[in-house]
Amino acid sequence: MPERKSAKRLITEAVLAQLPEQDSPIEDIIFEWWMTGRQDGLRLTAMGDTAFRLAEIEYFNCPADKLPPGSWYNFLIELTRKMKCPYFLGSTKEEKREPYIRIYDSKIAMMLTIYGSLQEYLESIQIKQR
Repeated sequence: MPERKSAKRLITEAVLAQLPEQDSPIEDIIFEWWMTGRQDGLRLTAMGDTAFRLAEIEYFNCPADKLPPGSWYNFLIELTRKMKCPYFLGSTKEEKREPYIRIYDSKIAMMLTIYGSLQEYLESIQIKQR
């Protein structure tokens, strides 16, 4: 029986198909593009974000200025558990350095806009307990 591919690998293969030939094995590319490597979570590194934009994958930038009180680490864990599409956390290059989240899914970007903030959207998502 063939091995079941992870969502991360399927996404990486689809994006690679839109780019010029790569010499690196897909396992190396996965570790270069994704913050979590083999673990769950679809947060992109700067290199992964660049690859997605070069492949002309549609994205939406949403402000992330209303971050929750508490630790940054807990916020990242919540994003890893609840965001079911590739995303990139960045900040503008302007003087103010405004944080943003770049979403590579139009449905989730629309939901973020409807809820008004990243935190309110994350609070609306219910995760099934294992």
